[in-house]
Amino acid sequence: MTTPITVVPSAAEIGEIVAEQILDQLAVTDRYVVGFPAGRSATPVAEALQRLAPQCGVRLDGLRVVMMDEYVVGQPGQWQLLPAHTPHSCVGWAQRNLIGPLGLHSDCLLAPNPNDPGAFERDILALGGIDLFLLASGQGDGHVALNGPGTPRDAPTRVVELPDSTRRDNLSTFANLQSIADVPTYGVTIGTAELAGLSHSAVMLLWGPNKAYAFDRIRRTDSYDPNWPATIVHACRNARIYADEAAALNSEREGVS
Repeated sequence: MTTPITVVPSAAEIGEIVAEQILDQLAVTDRYVVGFPAGRSATPVAEALQRLAPQCGVRLDGLRVVMMDEYVVGQPGQWQLLPAHTPHSCVGWAQRNLIGPLGLHSDCLLAPNPNDPGAFERDILALGGIDLFLLASGQGDGHVALNGPGTPRDAPTRVVELPDSTRRDNLSTFANLQSIADVPTYGVTIGTAELAGLSHSAVMLLWGPNKAYAFDRIRRTDSYDPNWPATIVHACRNARIYADEAAALNSEREGVS
């Protein structure tokens, strides 16, 4: 089954559409669990939530934020999450863009534990699964979370060594990273198995001209391709792809290269 694609004029409009979906659900349910990627792709959604929530009067204390990955330092069995105050910390991004601005309690945030990766699945199942998982694609290698090229469809949550292709992609995710040497070499990531198996719905966010190639790679297939892990969106239930014109039109004009 082909995943529906919606193209809108701007990234801001993508943010508003997704934020309104989240707020609509929070208006009718006690708890709504949303998975987030850190950084640029999800920022329009976070900004729209900050702007629209006060206008609609929806209580946000039922929102649960699940981060899909985080950089780690250390060694096996003694991994430590990157400190949240670090500008390129994924947990820190959530605290600065979601937890703090939306007035959420710190207990509303869940991230994988690098020393007990299996606990992440158990914690998500205890929440009833992910109601909506927001996905992003690496612009150069198609990584989703920190699942890089070659990731099998059934990969679990785990600590991974990041390939140079993913580390290069992440230079555009966090402005403070000036060179590939600044990007950590290890991270803990939700697996492709949990992305598809634990999500009740999913949205792939593709915006900006630098995501044109990613848009092409994803739209040209209708199933999971381990060479471009972001195609896991096609294996998710109730999935949809949102792109802005900068990504979609550049893709149509330039094609796959």
